[in-house]
Amino acid sequence: MSSLGQQDEKIAREILKELYDQFKDVQYRGLTGDGLYEVLEEYEQDDVAYVAERIDGEYVEVQGALGQRISTIQITAAGIEKLHEDGCETIIDGNTRYDILEELYQLDRENTGVVFAERDELIDEIGDETLVDQNIWYLKEKRLIETHGGGGGLFYHGARITDRGADRFEAYRNDGVEIPRTGTHRSLRQASIGPNESQQAEHLFRDFVELARDEVIIIDRYAREGLYDLLQHVPNGVEIKVMTTDRVTGGGYQQRVSQFAQQHSDIEVRYLSDSDWDFHDRYIIRDREDGWAWGHSFHDAGDTQHTASELRPINRESIESQFTAAWQNGTVVV
Repeated sequence: MSSLGQQDEKIAREILKELYDQFKDVQYRGLTGDGLYEVLEEYEQDDVAYVAERIDGEYVEVQGALGQRISTIQITAAGIEKLHEDGCETIIDGNTRYDILEELYQLDRENTGVVFAERDELIDEIGDETLVDQNIWYLKEKRLIETHGGGGGLFYHGARITDRGADRFEAYRNDGVEIPRTGTHRSLRQASIGPNESQQAEHLFRDFVELARDEVIIIDRYAREGLYDLLQHVPNGVEIKVMTTDRVTGGGYQQRVSQFAQQHSDIEVRYLSDSDWDFHDRYIIRDREDGWAWGHSFHDAGDTQHTASELRPINRESIESQFTAAWQNGTVVV
């Protein structure tokens, strides 16, 4: 999805999340086009259809119909892997797929000819019925196993390992090669700052906010006056929203914010009671597309040792939702 624009990439991620929720309940049936449009009603239908068509054949399978761009849509194994890569909780977090492959691998070694393990036998050996069915579907999509039978609300009655599956299981057992090979999360940027490196902290802050087009969000329990020196790097015309607490808003705080607003009028600062503060770190988010977590408050960043880390998309979106709720409940400083 790297070739998609930021907004389309967000839509793609929402499509995959909704399809994965459907997959958890019913592995062999996705959503109808109308069902997808309904759960993603915040987006234009044409935009949803366009993005679905862009990721069709890799992360989803789309079936069209006369007069319909999307008749049905279903997530693929690669789509599940993409969600996992982006930090979402999926079946890839567990080891059930390896347990299934081990059972089928041993069955294949101990018997001649084509032998299928019955679904009920696999559930008895491995445990959780839902997890077994989900992982059977995933492994089948990756051609590591094949299935037979179906009906009565089930998409299979038995399964056997393929030669490809045996090779992949042996690579996992002998060399630790994971399934999928891209099973580890993508590398995210980090920066170690301090002590006595306030200039490095300012450069990191500047390089991030200078690219903003529409909005910069600051979430900092101790958003003291020094923060506004850093905010000078935000381009004119970009809206700035600062969320802080009543620990710092006394004294001449409002005057300092008002002084900054004379040079950058598109700023709003709100605060919560410190007892209502639920954010773990300090965050800076640009255009609701990229974000970093800082291990120290911005006003004296670099004075002591701390780390700044890029946020995974799924974590950034969660923080954005938390911020929206806090912002609605916050008291306006300026």
